[in-house]
Amino acid sequence: MTSRLAAGLLALAVFSLPAAASAGDAEGSYIVRGIGARPCADYVQAVSTSPEAVKPFVSWMEGYLSGLNRLQPETFDITPLTSSAVVGQLVRNHCAANGTLRFETAVAQLMEAMSAYKVSAKSQLIEMTLGDAQAAVRQSTLLWMQQHMKEQGLFRGTPDGLFGADSRQAFLAYQKKHKLKETGVPDATTLVHFMQAAAAKQ
Repeated sequence: MTSRLAAGLLALAVFSLPAAASAGDAEGSYIVRGIGARPCADYVQAVSTSPEAVKPFVSWMEGYLSGLNRLQPETFDITPLTSSAVVGQLVRNHCAANGTLRFETAVAQLMEAMSAYKVSAKSQLIEMTLGDAQAAVRQSTLLWMQQHMKEQGLFRGTPDGLFGADSRQAFLAYQKKHKLKETGVPDATTLVHFMQAAAAKQ
């Protein structure tokens, strides 16, 4: 992840995260295997140390998310964020404020907070490049963003989950309105802002 993207995500407030859902045995106890059992403070330290130190955490997280995708009903992808680095940065933000929390619990809480925005069914990955800016989101996620921008009078076309001139202009207008970097694409910072704005309305 670029330092600019990391700074943008750090500048955004983390979702209001719920307590971990009950699971496990009759007392709610269960074993967490591997690095997921480590405290959040270890992950925060790894992020500040080196990419090599972060890899075991991210690898564990990717396996955990794949498990959620397989086991959760009506779930193609538990998160609309396609980059593990971005998800990892959001987990880091949460962990920074909750150092004694277990890494597994931090990931679970973030996924629960984002569950309303998950990709429910198979959806094509739309990859976009505009100048130096790049983004990749599922078609269903892009459609949802277009619909929200349409409601705000920013998107002038017909929402279809495809990226074209109307989408580019709408994203530029949205980013300008909310003082985000004006990339014209649904980059990670913009998508996180969309989810936070939607959550704030609930």
